[in-house]
Amino acid sequence: MFRRPKRIIIPQYSAPKYLSLLAAAELLGDGRRAVAAQIVGLAVGRAMAITPLDSARGKKTGFTLTLKSLEGLSRDELDTMRALFPRGVVGETIDIRPGRNAALGRRLRTPRDLAATRLVASDLARERRFFERLSTRDEQPVVPLPAAFPLIDHLWGVYDYIALAEKDRLAFLQSPAGAELRPDVSLNVQALVLNEKLLPYAVLFGLEKQWIRELGVQVESLSSDQLDDLADLGDVLVLLTAVDIESLFLLADLAGVIVGAGRFAGGVLLFFFRLFT
Repeated sequence: MFRRPKRIIIPQYSAPKYLSLLAAAELLGDGRRAVAAQIVGLAVGRAMAITPLDSARGKKTGFTLTLKSLEGLSRDELDTMRALFPRGVVGETIDIRPGRNAALGRRLRTPRDLAATRLVASDLARERRFFERLSTRDEQPVVPLPAAFPLIDHLWGVYDYIALAEKDRLAFLQSPAGAELRPDVSLNVQALVLNEKLLPYAVLFGLEKQWIRELGVQVESLSSDQLDDLADLGDVLVLLTAVDIESLFLLADLAGVIVGAGRFAGGVLLFFFRLFT
């Protein structure tokens, strides 16, 4: 991951608009977590479902991804879904098991490459030069340009919000800089809805375990009336059971193995991207 910028960072309770998790990972310099975060983001957005496979001798054996919807997705998200679900049919499934994902890993390189290419085409990043690749051990294909700095600062603001203690996070949401919360619904319920949407970014920053644990505690602490409020909000929220939490732990671990280092086609891919878009 690139170093944190030495600029004033303001905590942010929501992610940048119109920036995919694949693109966010490239701007932060941690493409290894790009697909893991994007898969969790698609699950949180209800485009797919994640269910654990039956365990063997008490050990997790993997999980199943199920396509639920392709509506309203960004191009980066659609590219990821096409790599995961080649037929693109609602209800299509794919099983993810440790050590059996070489073909999937090769398919998932494409959405990462395309996300990096779109950043370059949008003048938010430039392709890393040959000598820069030789001088570093990581395989990040792009380097952010100044136009991307506000987005990067926003992402680090999300990091700071996630890293806050719960009481400080609630205080921030009630501050003038915080979210516009509904007065007719409890603060705990609304905070949970907001915090669930940041789960993919917790994965991106390597903070998923503490964030998932905290979300689970928040769900368990809700009263039956507050659980009813969740439906009344009209927003999306998966009630994270212990099994769901375990499967997301596994997802974050496995996705890093699935994706591998990734490869970037560079100028050739950018040429065709600009030609046909």
